[in-house]
Amino acid sequence: MTDAIVEVRDAYKHFPVTQSFFNAVKRISKEVIHAVDGVSIDIREKETLGLIGESGSGKTTLGWLVARLHNLTRGTIRLDGKDITTLEGSGLRAIRRKVQVVFQDPVGSLDPRLRVWQIVGEPARAQGPVSRAELRSRVAELLPTVGLPGGSLDQYPHEFSGGGRQRLSLARALIVHPKLIVLDEPTSALDVAVQAQILNRLVTLQREMGLSYLMITHNVAAVRYVADRVAVMYLGKFAEVGNVRDVLEHPVHPYTKALLAALPNASSTPPWSGRAPRCVPPGRGNR
Repeated sequence: MTDAIVEVRDAYKHFPVTQSFFNAVKRISKEVIHAVDGVSIDIREKETLGLIGESGSGKTTLGWLVARLHNLTRGTIRLDGKDITTLEGSGLRAIRRKVQVVFQDPVGSLDPRLRVWQIVGEPARAQGPVSRAELRSRVAELLPTVGLPGGSLDQYPHEFSGGGRQRLSLARALIVHPKLIVLDEPTSALDVAVQAQILNRLVTLQREMGLSYLMITHNVAAVRYVADRVAVMYLGKFAEVGNVRDVLEHPVHPYTKALLAALPNASSTPPWSGRAPRCVPPGRGNR
């Protein structure tokens, strides 16, 4: 038996490359892009798996496969032991309760025409009938857990800062009480101080709610702070997978060494990059 909630086995995702307008209409292509090319990995309960690599390495595609936002070309994905590879319709909707996504761009992923209670409550409404009063009550109760005031139900996304919008995205993911959240570059559009606040909040929520995270990012310092294990992607494959400190401090694969060597060496370090994070749960600082 394993404590993995998600098991990815021999996952492939190929995107066709069309050659002409005629081929695009007919969806004919002799060439494909190997975005994910034979990847296998587990994500365990209450674990954060960091996923790093250069742009175009297949990180986001793999995250979307896990969340079933893309269909696999080949391979299997199991959630709590159940094969979800080919689920559609009501079956696919049901797994949305367990797997949610926080997208990279909080501006583009939030509908500017909707108010906070509508945005955050949308996944709950998609899962079944819920009254307006009940939804507003649930959203008001949830907002303080992500650091937003419960009285902001009727505000619009543009009234929030970048960090506030990212907190709204996180609240939207939490409203259905998922087991796994795919975090797609959750801090890329934020300044350093706000990044630290969001990362601290993620660690706290994981401890309190028993969440698992798949964290896709270029920010190696954030991975060092939040993650339990890290996987390094290169051209759709894993170059290296292991304990976060083993991989980042003692890399084995040449690509991992080159990737880490290319990181900027700033004179000042982010407030979460040290070996003793401020809000790390017991045991996490021993990695």
